[in-house]
Amino acid sequence: MYRKLLLILFLFLYSLVSFSQKEEDIVFKINGKPVCISEVRSAYERGNKYADTKESVSDFLQSYIKLKLNVEEALAQHLDTAYAYVNAYESYRSQVAAPYMVDTVYEVQYIKDLYQRSLENIEINHIVFPFEKDVVFPADTLSVYKEALAAREIILKKGFGTDAFHPKNAGSKIFLGAEKYNGYAGWIAPFMLSYKVENAVYSLPLNAVSFPIRSAKGYHIVQVLKKRPAVGSVEVEQVVFNFPHIPPLKHHIDSVGTVARREYSNIKSGKNTFQDLCDEFTRVFQTSKKGCYLGIIGIDANLPMSFIGAAFNLDKAGDISEPIMSDYGFHIIRLLRKYPMGSYDQMRYALKDRVIKSDKVQDLSDDRRKKLLDKFKVNINQPVYASLNNIAATISPRDSLFFSSVTNGNDILVDIDGKKKYQVKAFVKYLEIRRKEVNVDPTELQILQITEASPYSLSTDILKEYFDSFLFLVLSDYAEATLGEREPEFYNTMKVFSEELLSYEVKNKNVWKRSASDEAGLSDYFIQHRNKYSLSQKKYKGLVLHVQNDNMLEKVKNFVGRKKVNNKLIEDIRTRFNTDSVQVKIEIGSWIKGDNRYVDNMVYGESEPIPYKGYPKFLVIGRFIDKPEDYTDVRSEVEVDYQEELEKNWDKYLEGKYKVEIDESVLNKIG
Repeated sequence: MYRKLLLILFLFLYSLVSFSQKEEDIVFKINGKPVCISEVRSAYERGNKYADTKESVSDFLQSYIKLKLNVEEALAQHLDTAYAYVNAYESYRSQVAAPYMVDTVYEVQYIKDLYQRSLENIEINHIVFPFEKDVVFPADTLSVYKEALAAREIILKKGFGTDAFHPKNAGSKIFLGAEKYNGYAGWIAPFMLSYKVENAVYSLPLNAVSFPIRSAKGYHIVQVLKKRPAVGSVEVEQVVFNFPHIPPLKHHIDSVGTVARREYSNIKSGKNTFQDLCDEFTRVFQTSKKGCYLGIIGIDANLPMSFIGAAFNLDKAGDISEPIMSDYGFHIIRLLRKYPMGSYDQMRYALKDRVIKSDKVQDLSDDRRKKLLDKFKVNINQPVYASLNNIAATISPRDSLFFSSVTNGNDILVDIDGKKKYQVKAFVKYLEIRRKEVNVDPTELQILQITEASPYSLSTDILKEYFDSFLFLVLSDYAEATLGEREPEFYNTMKVFSEELLSYEVKNKNVWKRSASDEAGLSDYFIQHRNKYSLSQKKYKGLVLHVQNDNMLEKVKNFVGRKKVNNKLIEDIRTRFNTDSVQVKIEIGSWIKGDNRYVDNMVYGESEPIPYKGYPKFLVIGRFIDKPEDYTDVRSEVEVDYQEELEKNWDKYLEGKYKVEIDESVLNKIG
């Protein structure tokens, strides 16, 4: 079962469910508790839905009353609090509730919109002004924002090609992601930039320069140069001439570049082929069957931008690129084939998976949270949240010092419908869990994936993301806990399941388990009804004794001798041989041929059986019987009859304990 790690931090209050009902005819009462015609009619229709022959209303009513009587007795015996009931009920409730809790309309539309976006590539200029630390405070961002804003003014006047500005701590080109490049960043597709930057890119008109956009890493400025239909993907091979040192020194670039250009020239002149070069590459670097094969890549591949540009500039299968330099070396690329963009149906599941694993998932989380906020009356204590935000202005919520700085743990932070309240200390406990939950299991419950998906860097943003996720979790739990108040179909489904489960549990406890385990009752029943039981053929009745070796086998044979097989002998064997350890395994029974392979061998002369594990030697003692001597000789038949008697007695007990009043005049309205 999937786990709800974060939800177990809080005490859940499950509201009592009640529906206002219009005045209805009452079919029957049990101890004054009414059962209305709509309930009986629904049960009658449900019971006859797949029946070949429709059951009469009167016969059905008797069965339904028995069900209700068993439910009343189950409640009287407090079986609704027993582990078996609670576990089965909660498990089934989770399954039934799941479709009600998943709003796929927005999600489907989001994926469709993302697919439409993926049909277009955009060429951009880009620059990032990074934050100096992984976690920054509001005061730290001001200088970076001013630097970005000043740079934008220069860009507007002189363009991105100017050297008049250069961000401090700007990422080296060793980074593969387009978001780390300063200057010309090439062609962009979804998922290549953080979602806020990507949204800006896809909303800007041609040649427009954005205002600074804050992401987790810093402030970004982008300019849209061109737009084109998406190019799909390419399947390529490559031979790479690696630099001996990264970043490379100038003489490394010169020497490795010379070799790469020489090999490219040999291929173009016909002196060698790309395959010759590939074979040599495979031999030197021992790439085995993979050879030079790189795979299928899109423009969003985690590869150097120069490499991606060269690969997509190849036109026909077999075309070879000039040597392309990256931070790792020089690459010669051969095109195998091109693939157009897939259809929506082909790509939707892959897109959804990428959304779940990216910061775009926060968009989905935000929308779901807003819908939950609209569904319930939620009061967020703004002064209390402001006190937490003031702490976050100087201490990161990811720092344990934040937790000890919170002094208003008993204040109410969130109130849902006036029924469910969460204190600040519940939120702080959630923060502690989030701090520990750094790595997310890809198989984790989707709610948890959403809450862990956004690595903000501004401390107050971190607090808000944590609070939004906390709010989403508690609202989701409240929505599920109160589902029956809003969804009559869900309420009725769970009511039917609960009653059938309670009826099963009470009969299992008082009838079915007893009919199989009540040895004294089975024995008494057999004695009282001995004459109705017989054997269809002779049985061999006795013991099969399994021992560990020949020496023990002789000891057991001498001990049992010609003694009569009965309970005293069995107890004597256990006392003599099994006091400190089990030296003799004992099988007790009565068997016909084919029931027991050891009896078959010793009594009926069949083939040698497979030895009992750990006890390879065995002895069979007993005698033939032609009629049952006790209930064990015909146990299955006695159990069936005994259970039938217990059920009759149980029904009489319930009918005597609970008063049932039936309104016969209402019955003809059911069918």
